[in-house]
Amino acid sequence: MKKLTKTLLSASLAAMGVAHAQGLSVGGSLGTSHYKGDAIGGLSTDRSGDAGKVYGGYSFSPNFGLELGYATLGKFSSAADSLKGKGAYLDAVGTWPLGTKVSLLGRVGAFGGRLESGLAGATDSGTNVKVGAGLQYDVDRNLGVRGEWERYRFDAFGSKANTDLYSIGVNYRF
Repeated sequence: MKKLTKTLLSASLAAMGVAHAQGLSVGGSLGTSHYKGDAIGGLSTDRSGDAGKVYGGYSFSPNFGLELGYATLGKFSSAADSLKGKGAYLDAVGTWPLGTKVSLLGRVGAFGGRLESGLAGATDSGTNVKVGAGLQYDVDRNLGVRGEWERYRFDAFGSKANTDLYSIGVNYRF
């Protein structure tokens, strides 16, 4: 079974390497985040914050690409302390056309997240899985507008907290 898996993975990577390159893209989004972890210090916690991301990507085909980016996921506070979340990610992004200008997006990747404590000044980081979904409307052949939901999982300070990012942004293809 391991040999078959390795063979299929190697063939997939080779096929990606010879695929017709669709090109580079850059983009960014702004939105709101929602922290879904334990209450900070056991006290009632403000779980929403302003958030955003910037990224660069490369499309190997009209339906598959990779995006490398950086997200700031807001500040979450209680009377005991506050946490700021941010980090870098690498996602595989699938695109499925729903019409001539609208596409469904799906993503899965790795997120290297960092939580910073406001009062204690401590930081902790970890790497975990990231997923997301959204829609893109193509204004023209280069410019798209995206609405997305993404779940970033922090593996820091002894907990595995999730932060959901709801954002609207632009994607520019060269």
